[in-house]
Amino acid sequence: MGSPLLRLEGVTKSFDDADSHRVVLDDLALEVDSGELVLIMGRSGSGKSTLLNVISGIDLPAKGAVYVGDSNLTEMSETARAKYRLSNIGFVFQFFNLIPTLTVEENLVLPLELLGVDKKTKRDKTAQYLE
Repeated sequence: MGSPLLRLEGVTKSFDDADSHRVVLDDLALEVDSGELVLIMGRSGSGKSTLLNVISGIDLPAKGAVYVGDSNLTEMSETARAKYRLSNIGFVFQFFNLIPTLTVEENLVLPLELLGVDKKTKRDKTAQYLE
């Protein structure tokens, strides 16, 4: 069997508030193979969103490493992680996260423009998404 689709090694993430230090992820290790289904459950504030942000490279852990396939997200620059997310990771957010000044169609086209997709393909894909 090949390497896991997702691998976390010793991932630690914490937050400092005005008067407290809170460790949300503490030396977390996890492997997920291709085709495996994983549920992340917990009470509000338990670190679910933080974990997803670390897995996607939106945030970096304070310690540890995050591998998606053969890519080590923790060694990438912020720009490289953003490009990686654009091409490889998708999210369905709990709340809409659309750009409010754009139409639905413009929100759909934006990632395709960032990827440099040609005009005809953008038009076809957008029509497909809207369908």
